[in-house]
Amino acid sequence: MSIREMQNLISQTGKFTFIDGNTDEGMIVSRYNIPEARIEYYFIPAKNVVAYQSARSHHEMDAHIKLGMPVNETTILMAHMIN
Repeated sequence: MSIREMQNLISQTGKFTFIDGNTDEGMIVSRYNIPEARIEYYFIPAKNVVAYQSARSHHEMDAHIKLGMPVNETTILMAHMIN
């Protein structure tokens, strides 16, 4: 998946198929890593989405680390958005 495709998935709930064959529901979030001057992506599993949204609304800036796992565009094969 390209970075452009990845950007279209940010904060949308979907079913993601990863390069290792696993399929999981959740959402992709992006965070800017200031010390390294780059954008990082995290997968938040469906079971943690509500907790993540709640943590973000309470300004917990490390919620993506606590409730998700780092991913990059090469680890996601396919995404199917859920309405």
